[in-house]
Amino acid sequence: TGRSMGINGQIESDKILPLRRVPFATMASSILVFGLYLVAIASIAYVGWRRTRTLSDYVLGGRSLSPFTAALSTGASNMSAWVMLSFPALAYSHSTRAVLMAVSLVAGQYVSVRTVAPRLRVYSEKLDDAQTLPKFLCERTGRSGKKGMLLRGLCSLTLLFFMLVYVASGLLASGKLLANLFDIPLSSAIIVGAMVIGGYTLLGGFLAISWTDVLQGLMMVMILVGLPLAMVSAPDAAAPAMGTPPDLDQSLGWTLVISSLSWGLGYIGLPHSVMRYKAIRDVGDIPAYRRILMGWLVPVFMGGLAIGLAARPWYQGASATLNEDLTLKMIELFFNPWMAGLALSAIMAAIMSTADSQLLLASVSFSEDILAPLLLHLSPTQRLRIGRWTVLSITIVSLVLVLQGSNTILSLVSYAWAGLGAAFGPVLVFALFWRRLSYGAAVAGVATGGLGTILLHTYPPVAGIYELLPAFVLSTLAIWLVGRYAGPDAAATAVFDQLDAGAARDYGQRSRSRLAT
Repeated sequence: TGRSMGINGQIESDKILPLRRVPFATMASSILVFGLYLVAIASIAYVGWRRTRTLSDYVLGGRSLSPFTAALSTGASNMSAWVMLSFPALAYSHSTRAVLMAVSLVAGQYVSVRTVAPRLRVYSEKLDDAQTLPKFLCERTGRSGKKGMLLRGLCSLTLLFFMLVYVASGLLASGKLLANLFDIPLSSAIIVGAMVIGGYTLLGGFLAISWTDVLQGLMMVMILVGLPLAMVSAPDAAAPAMGTPPDLDQSLGWTLVISSLSWGLGYIGLPHSVMRYKAIRDVGDIPAYRRILMGWLVPVFMGGLAIGLAARPWYQGASATLNEDLTLKMIELFFNPWMAGLALSAIMAAIMSTADSQLLLASVSFSEDILAPLLLHLSPTQRLRIGRWTVLSITIVSLVLVLQGSNTILSLVSYAWAGLGAAFGPVLVFALFWRRLSYGAAVAGVATGGLGTILLHTYPPVAGIYELLPAFVLSTLAIWLVGRYAGPDAAATAVFDQLDAGAARDYGQRSRSRLAT
């Protein structure tokens, strides 16, 4: 389900209320607040650039994040512009589906942090300080350096492909926001957004991203809670007689119910989410991290749902479309210019907090998992420089991709979410908990999940089914079959036994220390 918008900025629907033409002085107030936000972000990026000396600083911030910083950074990077633009629009027209999706995502995030985060934080550091997911999987299966090039290359290319789509969704969202704010063509606005996001990621690295994510996460929850409160407090008599959209809350079949509930599977192996697990300063901080993250996530979804429901008397969407300008129109209607500028900054924050993480992750995976094993003579400074040049290249390719198409934000996000979740979720769980995971099984799981998503998206076996669920199941089955019947992998088994024994020993020491204190 989606609403198509061409790059010329013309909305391809005919029953949407036009935005009010506000006076220049009023618009200038919003632009001023928005500009101050961008200055603050640029300042943080500069500080992050000055403190980034090594590749570890650039990728994981030296594994130094506090629970609060890590939690808000995780939430802000996961919940991109789609939760502020697409999710309220979905709640407006299909509230039952939106509720099911929200429940699935909250549950999926909780399960991921509860099960994956502790072991991944410990294991990734023990396995040669594995900073990227492809390197972790190779080290876990006993294939260091060039021995694991097949798996590292497959993981990196899969990650790069779907991250390009994900970054494209962020560029599209930034374009829609800037086009609305400055009244410029959408294509020009997308280019400006790409320059802002790409330049910020290019300079700051992981430290700057994580620091700004705290600010951006707070801004997101403030707007998602504040806007529906302003809407419900407005007198009903002031609402225009909009009628009821013809597709409002249409009945859900079993495929849509299952598809909506399957979104949470993506959290298990979402690369830009699990990289925060590795960046937490200590495994003992994870319980506090989990509580803060869940305490942020629940009001975010409740606020997005409330915006969509409260907009029904004020907004008339076109039939069978997803009206991703709904939140922007409600901000203009219910906020004064200063608050509107802050709200638009919060949406830009949601866009940047995800796009920058994806750009960073994709660039580092390409430079570290493809180039570094082949060019062993590279110094840390050269590797850092290559990572930054890769950010620029990925931004340009994503920009070309979004300018060529006419997709919605949610359609791009759902495709990338499915591909990343199916390719990396099952293999990550098996890597952390299954002794018999072999190198061949890891290759089979990533390949099946990634290619399966592409094929199932193009040729769905059941109309309306979300490709994440069948691709995830197929990847899980491929890993189990290869690991079970293709023969033992002595190198991978030895690594798991060593990690498992070390984890048990560390846990015992921490337990005795807590009892002593």
